[in-house]
Amino acid sequence: MMRMVRQQLLLAFLTASMVLVAVLPIYSKKNLNNPDEIGHRNVAHRSVISGEKEIAIGKEYARQFEGTVELVQDPVVQRYVIEVAEIVVRNSDLRGSVTVKVVKSPDVDCLSLPGGFIYVKSGLLVSAENEDAVAGAIAHQVAHAAARHWASGGARQMIAQHAMLPSSFVPTGGRSASASITVACRGFMSLCRPSLAGPASPLIKEAIVEAYLNGMPVAFLKFLRKDELEADYLALKYMYKAGCNPRIYVALLRKLASEQLPPSLPDSLQDMPPVSDRIEQAEKEIRTILPNAPSPSKPSPEFILMKSHLRSDPGR
Repeated sequence: MMRMVRQQLLLAFLTASMVLVAVLPIYSKKNLNNPDEIGHRNVAHRSVISGEKEIAIGKEYARQFEGTVELVQDPVVQRYVIEVAEIVVRNSDLRGSVTVKVVKSPDVDCLSLPGGFIYVKSGLLVSAENEDAVAGAIAHQVAHAAARHWASGGARQMIAQHAMLPSSFVPTGGRSASASITVACRGFMSLCRPSLAGPASPLIKEAIVEAYLNGMPVAFLKFLRKDELEADYLALKYMYKAGCNPRIYVALLRKLASEQLPPSLPDSLQDMPPVSDRIEQAEKEIRTILPNAPSPSKPSPEFILMKSHLRSDPGR
């Protein structure tokens, strides 16, 4: 019995070490704080999933996702978001490109899939007061892609699938450990769609609860919360580098906070940190790292034209 316990503890230690090695970023904090280093550093977390594989997975997810939504086909709107995204990417750490499309939805949100597939919801474009707000929402998703958050999460999933950590999991209600891990990983991977506002879907919330009750390590959700804070952190720098006012990002977070319903799950089961924490962190970083931020941009003719096209679309 004692031998089995020792083996389990050793396996827990080794697996924890594997998780840290697999997902830790390979940059220094000093470089991360300096916007001048953007484009000359690597902020990507380590992952056993190659960049090519991540893009291939993202293409399949994008195909499935686009079959469930209605995209805005207006070339003026599409061209505008592509141009904004290109500016953000040029002033980011992303080594590659992104694919950006607009989804017809009243939600003020922007989400992404693995491999740099970004979807801006039309509600965000309609509510935006200037380009900086659009750039900030896209910058958050570009940051997820640059840091390879999905790929590092996939690495954690694969490690969990092949590990047996009874001491790290909540009671499983009679399920075998391997069955619990499988269910937990399915629930974890259902959160593969980073969203600026966080998952509002009841199905995703149910997946979190199901995964937790069937053995999902709470540490996985903690990693997801850290990923969101890191995406906020990087997005502020990308906005600054692109000539946008990062304080607009804080305003966007405040708007999200005002529109969100109170959380229905305890903090330990949330995959997103509280918006109040995100706002507090962003304001602190702007004060300490980006004190001389540029003034908010005035609406450009392209921005005004884009909004007029969206407003004239009855299905937006």
